[in-house]
Amino acid sequence: MKTNSNTAILESKLKRHKIYFSNEKGKIIIGKPKTDYTTLIGLIVLPIIAAIGITAFLIFTNFEFIGKNHWKIIAGIIFFFGTGIFNLSRVKLKKRLNNNVKTLDYKVIKMKNEFGEKIYDSRNIMDFEYSVKQIDEETYEGNLSLIDNDNTKHQILGFDDENEKYIIDDLKWFSEYLIKHTELKTDIIN
Repeated sequence: MKTNSNTAILESKLKRHKIYFSNEKGKIIIGKPKTDYTTLIGLIVLPIIAAIGITAFLIFTNFEFIGKNHWKIIAGIIFFFGTGIFNLSRVKLKKRLNNNVKTLDYKVIKMKNEFGEKIYDSRNIMDFEYSVKQIDEETYEGNLSLIDNDNTKHQILGFDDENEKYIIDDLKWFSEYLIKHTELKTDIIN
């Protein structure tokens, strides 16, 4: 079986964006993401527990310093709780964007979801399209979609980053990689 020589770069870019994949005998399988326990505990659980702990402390104690600093304490509770909820929403979004299994086999992309498996190659792919949108002050979300001959979009990848330029550069690279992989004769749509 022929394999693409750029799989090392592909794997590196997928790792950088924390997109779960495996390489099985030259086939790259991008699929259901694993739970990142470091992110889950450090950026979601601990801030929410801190917010709950501070709130419980305020309810069950009546120290003098609380009266002078009550706005700072309330701001801290809101910050910790908001941080935990925001990071939870980012993790859920990334899981949703990369939930279907995509297999890069020889000159084809196999997409498997709850409705079955569909195989895309140069005969039934019209193009690849990517988009970037700002989801908060410091975070951008990038999406790469396959457009089939029926003009239907199928999500290939989705990830976020703090630098819009890195997302655009990586989305272009992924698009070009998939065009070469499927030997599609087309231009990339922005």
